[in-house]
Amino acid sequence: MTHVDLVIKGGRIALLDGSLVEADVAVSGETICGLGTGFDASEIIDATGLVVLPGAVDGHVHMMDPGYTSREDFTTGTTAAAYGGTTTVIEHHRTDPQVFDWKELERKRQHLEGRSLVDFALKGGISHGNLGELRQMWDRGITAFKMFTCYLHGADAIHVGLQQYVFTEIARMNGTVLIHAEDDGIVSANEQALRAAGRKDYMTHYEARSELAETLAIRQALLMAERTGARVVFAHVSTPENLSIIKEARARGVKAYAETCPQYFYLSTETLREKGPWVKFAPPVKPPGTQERMWEAMARGLVDIISSDHCPFEKERKERGLDDMWAAPPGIPGVETCLRLMLTGVAEGKIHMGTLVACMSTNPARLYGLYPRKGSLAVGSDADLVLVDMNASETLANAGVKSKCGWTPYEGTVVRGIPLTTIVRGKVVVRDREIVGKPGFGRFVPRGRTWGSVV
Repeated sequence: MTHVDLVIKGGRIALLDGSLVEADVAVSGETICGLGTGFDASEIIDATGLVVLPGAVDGHVHMMDPGYTSREDFTTGTTAAAYGGTTTVIEHHRTDPQVFDWKELERKRQHLEGRSLVDFALKGGISHGNLGELRQMWDRGITAFKMFTCYLHGADAIHVGLQQYVFTEIARMNGTVLIHAEDDGIVSANEQALRAAGRKDYMTHYEARSELAETLAIRQALLMAERTGARVVFAHVSTPENLSIIKEARARGVKAYAETCPQYFYLSTETLREKGPWVKFAPPVKPPGTQERMWEAMARGLVDIISSDHCPFEKERKERGLDDMWAAPPGIPGVETCLRLMLTGVAEGKIHMGTLVACMSTNPARLYGLYPRKGSLAVGSDADLVLVDMNASETLANAGVKSKCGWTPYEGTVVRGIPLTTIVRGKVVVRDREIVGKPGFGRFVPRGRTWGSVV
């Protein structure tokens, strides 16, 4: 009998084909060293009746640290991530100062070390003036560059004229760009007309940021990616039609991939009419019926990545939109509820477990250069594991939120499939829903040398 440090015993491990196989997971040090039976261990965790998943890799979080820590800081944000079953987060560039060059990248990395409960990677930003800085950030291990096609959150809008130069440079370095795709001209014109009409109601957000704005920006960026050979990931794609456009482009050889988020599976314009600023984010919610079609699209393989787009704001800032929707900032928390919401789709038979594992663990790890270290239940991979009770359910409530913001747009939503225990590199950071990890255990994970296609 082989002696190891830790064994997760009696559970069923989730495979990419959707099957659940009874097997113990053996851990030596920080890595998985065996799958099967016949292991003796210094520590044994009983997983009888539970499903063992690779930890979620959330490729789209805004922890706002440094600079905006009244909204979230890296310790509270990664605590929320661990509680929700996420073992690696990829932090974006929009802090203060924003990460547009390698010096700010290094300052941010050093600032975050010692603050995280889970492992983390970083993204850099694209601005009007930092084309010459991109390679130095890439060479220092970032996973991708974030680009906006509209003015939002103080970020520059990178219009198609500049995209041709940005994409060419990114293609030269075999890099990846994550694109917030909404056409700035359409959004600006819509907003101007709505404001001129004196509109302040909740539906202004949906009407200003129209579906046409997203579709046009995606099509333009796809054409530019096709011409330059750049690898692009479209962030928070909000409709099945746009998912299809991206999939069709990949079928003809474009290196194009689609990320979407739980909000587009659960929230609708009816939710917007009811909750207003609490469900204000961009691109906005869509009409009732779109949500079920998003589940169908995911089941058909049109979704490559599920991320949270965790972007919390203080309650008082959101409340400014109760009487004037324009006054509320766009963004919602989500890192701690993301896996639970998508597991509910598995429990309800909308997708199979293999699809969830691919979209929440394996694919983001592959697309962002972290695989096979992350996103895999394989010998040699980091022992990042989540033990899930698929028979358990709960009602999401503000009172249970771990994020510093203290609220969730999903309050009152019943979820099925609950992460109980989260393990990062062989160390338990959440045990039976109790947070036991300490800030500083989580490490910076640079992008690897290889890049893999999605499954």
